[in-house]
This record gives sequence, C-alpha cells and structure tokens, in this order.
Amino acid sequence: MDTPLDDADLTAFLEGQDSAWLAEQLMLIADEDPITRIRLSAAAGAESAVEEARGAVLARVTGHSPQEAAEDPDDGDPLHRALDLLDDLLDYGFEDEVGDIADEAREVYTLRHGEDDSEHLARLHVLADGEEED
Repeated sequence: MDTPLDDADLTAFLEGQDSAWLAEQLMLIADEDPITRIRLSAAAGAESAVEEARGAVLARVTGHSPQEAAEDPDDGDPLHRALDLLDDLLDYGFEDEVGDIADEAREVYTLRHGEDDSEHLARLHVLADGEEED
C-alpha cells in the first residue's frame, strides 16, 4: 500500500483494534514524547502530571525564541504545544494548578521576552487569569 491512510481510514482501523494493542501503542508514543506522557497521566488523574507539566511549560518558555517563532509559525512550536497541554489539564480538572503554572510561566516569559503582543503571552494571560479568549 503506497497511499497513506487519511484520518477517517486510520480512525476506522484504530477503532477495530484490541484495547491492549492500542494501550501498547500509546505507551510506545508516551515513552518517546514527554508531552504525550503528561497528557495521558493527567487524563488518568495523576497529580504528578501537574509538576511534570510545570517543568515542561517552564522549560519551553525559557527555551522559546520569539524571533524564530515569528519567522516560521507553523514549525510545530514547542511552546504552543506546551500551552495546549495546559488546556488539556484544564479539561481534566486541574483548573487551580493550571492557573498557577500559567502565572509562573507568564512571569518567566515577560522577564525573558518582555511584554510583547505574541499569541503565547496572550494565552498565558488567559490561562493565568481564568478568562475566556475573545
């Protein structure tokens, strides 16, 4: 088969698989991708996911380069992905913890990069202050 599966075909295939096989596949991915592991741990209700998320978000804020992000916004920006992780933690019931992480990350961001008009800082404001985006 030379043609890649589209999302619908892949979803149909996955829906037909045994749950043990699917769990094994997810664990293989989680072993290679810390964000996925944190996301799965949070979905399982593990409190440890909060500190792991804090570490991941702060590392990505510290390593973020606004100039590089502006040059190529569609390159799989690691900070964008880390902020998506915080959105997921909100969905899993970690509202207070996400606010604390986002507040800390916002402080680090502004110290390193200043008060800019980036989407990243705007998202941190929303996550830290618990407000809805307009």
